[in-house]
Amino acid sequence: MRHDPLFERLWDGRAQMEEWTAAVAHGAITHVSDNIITVHTTYFCGSVTAIRTAEGLVLIDTAKPDTARQTLEIVRSWDDSPIHTVIFTHGHIDHTSGITVIDEEADARGLPRPRIIAHRNVKRRMDRYEASHGFNSIVQGQQFNKPGYVYPIGQRQPDEVYDSTLSLLIGGERIELLHGRGETDDATFVWLPDQRVLASGDFVIWVFPNAGNPRKVQRYAAEWATALRQMEQLAPATLIPGHGPVVFGEERAAQMLRDGAEALEHLVRQTLALINRGATLDEVLRSARVPEEYLTKPYLVAKYDDPEFLVRAIYHFYAGWFDGNPAHLKPAPTFELASELAKLAGGAARLAERAATLSAAGQSRLAVQLVEFASAAAPDDRSIQATRAVVLRKCIDGENSLMGKAFLAVFEREAEQRSKS
Repeated sequence: MRHDPLFERLWDGRAQMEEWTAAVAHGAITHVSDNIITVHTTYFCGSVTAIRTAEGLVLIDTAKPDTARQTLEIVRSWDDSPIHTVIFTHGHIDHTSGITVIDEEADARGLPRPRIIAHRNVKRRMDRYEASHGFNSIVQGQQFNKPGYVYPIGQRQPDEVYDSTLSLLIGGERIELLHGRGETDDATFVWLPDQRVLASGDFVIWVFPNAGNPRKVQRYAAEWATALRQMEQLAPATLIPGHGPVVFGEERAAQMLRDGAEALEHLVRQTLALINRGATLDEVLRSARVPEEYLTKPYLVAKYDDPEFLVRAIYHFYAGWFDGNPAHLKPAPTFELASELAKLAGGAARLAERAATLSAAGQSRLAVQLVEFASAAAPDDRSIQATRAVVLRKCIDGENSLMGKAFLAVFEREAEQRSKS
């Protein structure tokens, strides 16, 4: 099967993913084979793949709450058979939440609800989301600027779990499930050997691997690379990413998997070499880099996560939370440190003034540190908060990753509110 012109422009970097997202916004089908389709609604919602079998449909993932019904309607435009099995590639809500709509349809038709299969850790993830529900609601609301957001919990959990691999035969279709750790510890990639179709889940997402999110639990860069190497060895003829368009052709699929693995391996190797020499986190952050040849690949652009965030996650995985600076082992409260620095500088306003000067000179990182000290020393000073908002905006404008922009924007909004209250 040939790719369409938009895919070709994505592949060679002439088009951006926003154009593809706009093209699929009303729902789109990619025909993978006569009996397999992948449904897309937006880049930010995981792809949903439907496999037609003699016993009914098998779905790989189910979409997120606001696109689940649309996704199911698109599947139904292709095939109206009962849904026999649902496979969760991992426990994130943009891949699992649609099960509610699917169950409602089965109930309305008087049919059994589909069996859900996933890795064992999906259940643990769902349990953890319930235990940390308040935090998850806060973080998701901050990251996507949705005040009052309530993280959805309580969706149906897997009926059948596995640990390493699981072989299925459903209606004549052989389906292999393989576990790996990457963005999550509960991830599955799905291999259809007879058709050489690979559904990677979020191991492939058309941007640099999301293995360093600042406000999420530990992620696994080294094991992510290992999983990509396993997928490369399968030599898929078709690669269905967790997000983004389907990739046809063994050569391109292999390239995408190999490049992702190499980029992660390089970053892990550099970080570990520095750790093993006794480097502090600060030294590691200043030295570990992904070669530019990878970051210029259209499918590895550091647009969502930031390789620097990955370095922090790799360091934490191997070296723990202490960064090697004795002042950070049992640090003074931020207010006390900020107040002392303000006294030395001649007042919090002087700190804010210097931050503004540094920001104007393009030294955003240092500017943000100083303006945050000024804010901590004088949190109710409207002028300082106004300066803080300006400094943070300048930093946001210079930030490449959507994640970095999102979290900096949380504090910019806070500063703007304080400057007016």
